[in-house]
Formats: sequence, structure tokens, C-alpha cells
Amino acid sequence: MDVKISYGNGIGMKLNGETILFDPKVSDFISFISHAHFDHTPYEIITKPYCTEETFELIKVRKPEFEANLVKIGKHINFDNFSVEFLSSGHMLGSAQIFIETKNSSILYTGDFKMSESLTCEKIEIRNADILILESTFGFPGINFPNLENVRKELISWVEEQLKKGYLINLGGYPIGKAQEIIAILNKNKILPRISLSIKKYSEIYKKFGIKLKFEENSNVSVKPINVISSIKSKNCKNCVLSGWTLLKDFGTFGLPLSDHSDFNQILDFVQQVKPKKVYCVHGYTKELAYAIEKKLKIPSYPLSRIQQKSLLEFKI
Repeated sequence: MDVKISYGNGIGMKLNGETILFDPKVSDFISFISHAHFDHTPYEIITKPYCTEETFELIKVRKPEFEANLVKIGKHINFDNFSVEFLSSGHMLGSAQIFIETKNSSILYTGDFKMSESLTCEKIEIRNADILILESTFGFPGINFPNLENVRKELISWVEEQLKKGYLINLGGYPIGKAQEIIAILNKNKILPRISLSIKKYSEIYKKFGIKLKFEENSNVSVKPINVISSIKSKNCKNCVLSGWTLLKDFGTFGLPLSDHSDFNQILDFVQQVKPKKVYCVHGYTKELAYAIEKKLKIPSYPLSRIQQKSLLEFKI
């Protein structure tokens, strides 16, 4: 099998002479979109990309002119020399890994993925593959998240404590994915938050696909975009940022590492289950993760680029 993989317009792959693009900025040739976050979404479409219906609907909230070929999780798409199947990545609603099979080999592009189970999307499906193109956002040795259930409990305990003291609560998360997870955690504990307009637009798409989210206008707990939390300075408010990046960055306020990515140990566990013959690390700590995979798992691994996975704080939402 003749395969060449590079970084440029998203992740590019030459497969037996065919050009395939994963999460390109310009959708051309045969393109696949893993999920709806801004940094994985094309700004120009030459040929319609493939994505899940959920991803399509979420992107259209932000980009009404967006067009795509819709694919269901688990359904095969047949091309001349290969087939493609979308597998759940556990990252957010509609997020998918792209699994490609030829007569002789298989390739798995993870996109962003999460090993721990979410309240608002399907859990990850793990498939054996010969070549693994692996997200490396938190792929640095020592970046390990605390137990997810403990983080959820700590969030609710903190919210209840601040409410008892008479404060208004502002919880910051990315408007797509993280905000809905926060709402679901609150709802599970009988708290109905107030939400911003941008978060509400995306939450309505979640509800359309059967994710039960409840919110109300007159609540003392608000869920807001993460990039506005630092500007809220009222003495009557207590703020909390919810992101895996709180382990590495100072957001100027209280924070908890509620992440929609996998940590270092979870990434290694994922690689062991996929059992690839070769790994390409993309989007994050690529050099460090590739080195760790070679050293610990004895699998040939390569950093595909030095370009880091960006925090969504860097994008206008």
C-alpha cells in the first residue's frame, strides 16, 4: 500500500495516488470533517466534504452556507480503491473518527477524541488499524486528568457552596460541546442554568438529536462562553472555567479540568488497543507523544508537524 501523510491543508494523505483530506481549511478532493469545532471546519468548500448529520447541523449554526455529504456513524462509504466508515470519537455530539480500509491495510484518523464517557455524546469506538493518525492535544507525559466523576462532583459541590453564600455563578465552557456537557452535569443534579444566546443555539441542535438539556431564564447559575468569563468582575459573582487547559494555564479565576479530550495515559491506552504498526502524531505535543509511544510501546511513531492544537479561546465564536 502506497501511503503518504502530511500536514498542510488539514491532514493530507495520498493513498494509492488518491488525495484524501482530514479536517481541511479548504475542502477539496475527498475531504472528511471529524467534528464541528471551528479549528476543524473548512472556511472554503470546493468539493463537499463528508461529515455526520450532527456535525453538519452544528456547523450550519455558525456558517449557514455550509454544505456537506452526510454520513451516519457505522455506515460504510465505498470509493474506487477503498472504503470509509465513521466511528464515534467520544469528543462531542456528532464527532467521528475516520476509518479507511483498502484490500491490504487500514488507516484510522482519530480527530479529537475522549476515552472517558460523556453525558452528551456516544462513547468512543476503538478499532484495530495498521496506520494511526493520532490527536496529541494533551499528549505530554505527566498531563493526567483527575477521575472524571470526581471532577463532576467537585463542580456541583462548588456551585452549591457558592449559592449558599448568596453568589451568582458563571461557568465558562466552549459554546459547542463543553457547554452542553456542563448543562447536562447541572441537570443531573437538578440545577437548571441560564445560558447565553450562542450556547442556546447549539444546545437546540443537541436537543434535536435527543440529548435532553434543560435551562431557564431566571437562574442564579449561568453557563457562558469561556472567553467572556475573565471579563466578569462583579463582587456578587463567582466564576469557574471548565477546561482541561486549567492544568496548564492560569485563567485568572477558579477552574476545574473538565476536558473533552484524552490525557496522556488515556492516549497511550488507546494506542495499545488500536495496535497500529505505525503512528503519526498531530495537533498538540506531537514530538513528545511520538517519542513516548516509541519508547513505551515500541511502535514506530512520527510527529507530523510542529503546529500545536489551538485552544478554542484563540478563535472568535
